Amino acid sequence: MRSLAVLSDVHGVDPALRAVLEEPDVRAADLVVVTGDHAAGPQPREVLDRLVALGGRCVLVRGNADRDLVGIARGEVVPDGLPDVDRWAAAQLDARHLDLLAGLPHPVTVEV
Repeated sequence: MRSLAVLSDVHGVDPALRAVLEEPDVRAADLVVVTGDHAAGPQPREVLDRLVALGGRCVLVRGNADRDLVGIARGEVVPDGLPDVDRWAAAQLDARHLDLLAGLPHPVTVEV
């Protein structure tokens, strides 16, 4: 691996994710690691679909907001005081998105 890009806390903002993914250094990276809190925001499905489309070039790491979205959507106990947008975002996700978030690893180690 020659280059690695690390992104974090996308929080469901697809225009920002698109812009960052178009940055020359990110486009050229051999691997893109996206560290947690992917979908808790205004465009949760779009963000997850865009990240999945990166295929094997992308490693997704579970964050606390990802865990909370799954818990909300599946009716599990979730922490008090979550933002309303988290509850809204959880309701937007289908089973495929929820399975993705539930199965994300944490922690992740990448050899560079």
